[in-house]
Amino acid sequence: MSAITVELDGTLLTTIDLDKLEVVDVSVHGALDQNPKARLSAHGGNFSQGGGGYLIWISEDSVPAGKVLTVKFADSCGVSDKGKTIRELFPDETVSKRTDFTIDSQMAAELRSRPRLYEKFTVSVESPDDVHSTVTSDDRNTDFIFGILWDATRPTQARLRFATYCLEDVLARREGTVHIKTTILFGESASFRLVS
Repeated sequence: MSAITVELDGTLLTTIDLDKLEVVDVSVHGALDQNPKARLSAHGGNFSQGGGGYLIWISEDSVPAGKVLTVKFADSCGVSDKGKTIRELFPDETVSKRTDFTIDSQMAAELRSRPRLYEKFTVSVESPDDVHSTVTSDDRNTDFIFGILWDATRPTQARLRFATYCLEDVLARREGTVHIKTTILFGESASFRLVS
């Protein structure tokens, strides 16, 4: 079965076997008001009856500046890592019963008042079709997302999206500025680097 591998400067972080999964998301996100500046996550699962539920392979790991993160999509899988449940990763945490994640006016005010921890960021992404995009933050682009999304409805491809945005985009449910949006096929990869 197919797999997604995640490497940092050539060192393998995880291999995710896509067999029996419905969706997998590997992403790096960051913002000027968050520490660390760039965080890596890999999660997904199978949500059908008896499917195993939500699993996490990488949980908010810091991506250091200058390191190259590579996400590869392969048509076969050797040795893979077993994802962990939230309870396995955080055994002492209380399970939240919250189901409404709407941002109300009080929450929006709290988010707007958060201090900036960094003056700027510069991130660079390369897609499998040799499209390079290097972006530096500004007042309208204070956050970024580099994401690879695979789902079982399109098993021979994954979707790559690299965008920058700001809080006002989130509150208005806008996409922000999309720099790269394409697909990744078997044997292809995409890379991300936090330049500064």
